[in-house]
Amino acid sequence: MGIKKTLGLGVASAALGLSLIGGGTFAYFSSTATSTATFAAGTLKLGSSFNTPVALTNLKPGDYTVRTFTLSNDGTLDIKFLKLASTYTVTDAKGDNAGQDLGDHFKVKLLDNSYTGGSLSGHVLSEISLKDLKNTPSYDLVAAGVLPGGIAAAGSKTFKIAFEFVDNTLDQNIFQGDGLSLNWTFDALQGLGEAK
Repeated sequence: MGIKKTLGLGVASAALGLSLIGGGTFAYFSSTATSTATFAAGTLKLGSSFNTPVALTNLKPGDYTVRTFTLSNDGTLDIKFLKLASTYTVTDAKGDNAGQDLGDHFKVKLLDNSYTGGSLSGHVLSEISLKDLKNTPSYDLVAAGVLPGGIAAAGSKTFKIAFEFVDNTLDQNIFQGDGLSLNWTFDALQGLGEAK
């Protein structure tokens, strides 16, 4: 073999070696694994022991009545916040209310659970007129102390509310024979997310 062929073969071998090194060919062990997961959302489901919150008749200024309500959490998540939205319509029997709102003359008094009857004194946690309650679309019963801690999953809580036709010591004759139809909507909310 001639010297030119030998040199040419040497250069070609060197070039092939450099191209293999420069090309970065290498081998390594590898393995793959897969993982699957399922996520299930919990539920909030609020139940109540009443359809019509209150049905009162033949009231006069100064009268009050106490009603007991039970709310249940039929879901799988704790209820941490419970908002109350209130609406009502007034029937002005004689058309003489002259812009006065009967709801402004009714107070909703949220009571502690130690109340067993008689005077409301010392048992009122919070009070608000029906008119103000109507204008507060997210009244929080938990923050008001009526349902401390909310309602645990699969649990229930009972609370008491007094409805008072306030005697303002003025002439309230325009409300004789009038009616008020009340509608309450409870909105249950979860707490903040947490590590699981």
